[in-house]
Amino acid sequence: MTSRSRKPNANPAAKFCIPTKWQWHLKTLLRLRAELQGKTRDHLTAAGALEKTDSGFGDRATDESEFENLISEVKSEANHLAEVDAALERLLAGTYGICLASHQPIPAERLRALPWTRFSVAHAPRART
Repeated sequence: MTSRSRKPNANPAAKFCIPTKWQWHLKTLLRLRAELQGKTRDHLTAAGALEKTDSGFGDRATDESEFENLISEVKSEANHLAEVDAALERLLAGTYGICLASHQPIPAERLRALPWTRFSVAHAPRART
C-alpha cells in the first residue's frame, strides 16, 4: 500500500469559491482572524498566569489591574473577531461589499481600509462621545 503525500495548500483562501475581485479581502480577513485568535490566546494565557500568582498586597493590586486590562483586550478582540467572521460569512453568501443600510456597493477604498465593514461611510454608525 502506497501513501500519497499531498503538499499542504499554501493558499488557505483556495478552498473557498470566492470571485477573483474579493480574493485580497478573503486573504486579509483570514489573516486578521488568525492574528486575533493568536492575540486572544496569548492574553488568556497571561491572564490565567496572573490568577495563579500569589503576590503581596502591592503586587496584587498591580496584578488585578493588569488582569482587568488583559480581559478588556480579550473582549475587544472577541468583538473584532465577530466582525471579521461576519465579513467572511458575507463573502461566502455573496453579499460582501454591499452596505447593509443602503444596499448599495461599498467603495473599494473603504473595503481596503476596513475589510470587515458592513456600511458605507454615509451609513456607518457614529461613535458616541
